[in-house]
Formats: sequence, C-alpha cells, structure tokens
Amino acid sequence: MPSKPMKFFANIAAFFGPTKDARRRIRRRILGETKEHVRKESNALATFSEVAVLTRAQDFLFPVSAMKSRRLMVMVVPEHNDMSGGIYSFFSIANQMHAMRRIHGYDVLVMTRPNETGHTYVRLKAFRNAETVYRFEQILLCDKVEELYLHIPEYAARYFYDLLSPELLKYLKTRKKLYINIMNQNIKLMPEASVFRNLRGLATEISQSVAHHAYFGQDFADRYNLPTLLLPAYTDLSPYPGSTFEEKRKLIIYSQDEAPHRRACLAILEREFSDYELVEIRGMSFDRYMQLATDCQFSISFGEGFDGYVAQPIQQGGIGLTVYREEFFPSDEFLKYYNIFASEEEMVSELALRMRRLSADPELYKSLNRAFKEEHDKLYSFGDYVGCIRKLVLRDFDLFPTQNAAVSVITLEDQESLNRPGFAGGSNS
Repeated sequence: MPSKPMKFFANIAAFFGPTKDARRRIRRRILGETKEHVRKESNALATFSEVAVLTRAQDFLFPVSAMKSRRLMVMVVPEHNDMSGGIYSFFSIANQMHAMRRIHGYDVLVMTRPNETGHTYVRLKAFRNAETVYRFEQILLCDKVEELYLHIPEYAARYFYDLLSPELLKYLKTRKKLYINIMNQNIKLMPEASVFRNLRGLATEISQSVAHHAYFGQDFADRYNLPTLLLPAYTDLSPYPGSTFEEKRKLIIYSQDEAPHRRACLAILEREFSDYELVEIRGMSFDRYMQLATDCQFSISFGEGFDGYVAQPIQQGGIGLTVYREEFFPSDEFLKYYNIFASEEEMVSELALRMRRLSADPELYKSLNRAFKEEHDKLYSFGDYVGCIRKLVLRDFDLFPTQNAAVSVITLEDQESLNRPGFAGGSNS
C-alpha cells in the first residue's frame, strides 16, 4: 500500500499534466510503480528473513572450538522447526552427548541436514533447550577434524549422500575416520540395506541405533548388515507433575497421524462424548502438549501406538488408547491391557464402550493406569537411557551382523558390479 507521502507526490506530479486524463494517467503510473516496488521489497525482505538472517546468525554463532576440533560428533536433524517425538529425542540425545564429552572426547554439534531449499533454524522453538543449531554446510569450517562421527535420521539416510555438494563430499572423504550411525527410530521409514551403498563407500564404518525393542535383535542386525545398538526413546517428564483421576477434565486429545480408522473413531467420539473437548495435537509447543497430556482423561494414538501419545498421558496419570502394532510394541503381552486394541476394526467397535466404562469406574481407570505404567517403566529408565547413549558414543554395539548376512547383502546389492568388467572393489578415497 503506497504511503501518504507517495500519494501526495503522485498528486503534485499529476498537476503538471496538460489534461484531466493525462493527470489521471500520471497519478496511476506513479502509484502503480510504488506498489510494485513495495511488493518486491516485501518479497525480498521475506526471503532475507527466512534464509539470510538465519544463516548470518549461524555464521556469527559458530563456535571457534569446533573450528579447531580434531574429533567432532554431529547430530543431524530435520530442517523443519517443528514438534515431534523423533526431533525431541535427537535433542535429548545430543544434550547427553555434551555432558559425556570427558568420556568420548568429541566436540558435539547439532546441524540441520543438507536440503535443496536451504531451510534451517538456529533454535528449536517447540521444546525447552539450550542448543544452537547450525546447517550442515558449516562443517566445512571444521577443517582440522580428523575423526568425524555423524548421526543421521533413518528417513534422511536414503538421500543424504545425493544432497551433498562436491565440497562436502570431498570434505567427508578426506577425514581420516568417518563413522556414520543411522538413528533407526521408525522401522517403516528405515531404508533397506541396498540404499546404504554410497554411505558404506564413504564411511570407515556404518552402524544403527534402534529406538524400539520390537525391531532390536540379530535378525535386524543381519537384515541391514549393520552393527546394532538399542537406544530406547526416553522423555524426562520430571518438570511436569502428573494429575489424579479426580483432577482430570473432560478432555480427549489425539495424534495428527493419518490412519484408516481415524475418521470413524473421531465420529464416534463426537457423537458419544459430546460433553468432552476434543483436541488434535498439532502445531503446538511441547509444554502446551504436556499441559493437555496432564489434563486429559483420554489420549488416542493413530500412529505407531507404542509412542508418546500413549506413554506420556499414562505417565501423567491418564489413559492412552491405540491399536496394537507388531512392528512397534515390545511384545503381544500388551494386548492384555484394556486400552490396547487388537485391530483397527476392534478399536472402532469397542472404543466408546471401553472409554465409558473407564470414565465411570475410577478404580478401574486408576488400576489400568498403574499397571500399564509399571510395564512401561520396566522398559524405560533414565539410567538405562544414559547408559545406552554412553555405549553409542563409545561405539560399543550390542549386536553385529553375521558373516552370512554380509555375504547375502553383497550378493543382492553388488552382483551386477562384481560381474562388470574392470570392477576392482570400492575405496574410501
């Protein structure tokens, strides 16, 4: 919108037009040019704000200690400044890695992954944290690094190599040692072993840490042909006091995950629990989520099931409901709990009945909460969590692929290359 001074200037300029139509044209031309100039400036400012300001801040804040470092550990995180359990865990693990520096001797950085749009951020806004985030390209400033240890999310492992610039590839190839660990936190997002060919060729060694007991075992170490370590996700909820059944309010929260049974379940809740408030967990801070997780009587996960949408409300004295999923639950023993459904169909048919019974029987509600919490606490503790991170930074893995697994992977992935004339094997150089 042109300012008052520009309108005044356009009126004065138009005064010199010989006719009324000429004066009108002069005024329109000046105001039109002004609007276009304002539009271009606004677009330029928006671009500057989103990219240039963040990168300038990262350049200004980049630690001198990292530039001088000879051993560097990098937690690679998504470039989106959003809330998710996975992103929370990356920052939580990085925080413990900082605290263990005297044990492992690495300088520790958190960096957004290489991406085509250049998106990045300086501070994660969704969680309480003191971590300054940098962009992966800044690793080029650390030219004294001899040993580099990268931790890459499973979903990013598929395209990580392809998104590296020639400068970054040269940098990584010229380190004396390069370790790459894939943070396998969702087996549905974990690529198959054939996808890791470029990373294997780049790294001194490649490994995986897995977040769920359900896909931790020799079969999975062999499937991916990777040294494997169990690193269960742990969320410290000590800053958030729980609440009793009597303190709960008529609130149902649910995850934003898409699922075939989601629409039917939400329709049932709107119809059968019209006196309850329904809140989708989307686009909010972790503090706000935990306030709702503490206040709610029920929480519903439409995603993995054995996740924070179930575990965290239960830790806060509530009940989380979900469908049993073999690939995420530690065992089918969890099917004995009243809040876990055997199938999506069962959840649709039984959801209202079970919720009504639980809400009407405080003792049943409390005993279910207590039993599920005890089961959950057998699997997760802060001490075990710290111990697992210690093993990860020291590369003390729990499982190693068998020799047969390694032969199988080579046969599947590299048969064409091995048969190709002139093939003489790979190299890290």
